[in-house]
Parts: sequence; C-alpha cells; structure tokens
Amino acid sequence: MRTLERLLRILQRESAPVSDPTFATYYSSLVSQVGSGVPTIEEARRDFEPVRRVIDRAFIA
Repeated sequence: MRTLERLLRILQRESAPVSDPTFATYYSSLVSQVGSGVPTIEEARRDFEPVRRVIDRAFIA
C-alpha cells in the first residue's frame, strides 16, 4: 500500500499527468521495484519511447 501511495504522490507532484495506460503501467512497475532514485516522469518518458516503438511495431506486424 505504501508503494501505491508513493506512486500517487509522485504522479500528482509532476506537471505532466500520466494519461497513457502503457506508460502508466511501465512507470508504476518501475516505482514499485526501485527503492530510491526513481527517475522523474520526464526521464521515464524519454527512456520509454524506444520501448514504445518496439511495442507498436509488434502489434502492427
């Protein structure tokens, strides 16, 4: 439960809301697995973009 509360606080604190369910799943699993040093949402979005392209290609093909 504390992990969920922490995730909600992080998401509320950031300026850009998470409206993409795929990214939200990725970021929530990242936050729940990492104890400290969690990247900001902007950093996580930047790192997730190459993954998103691979996922999109897999669903198209």
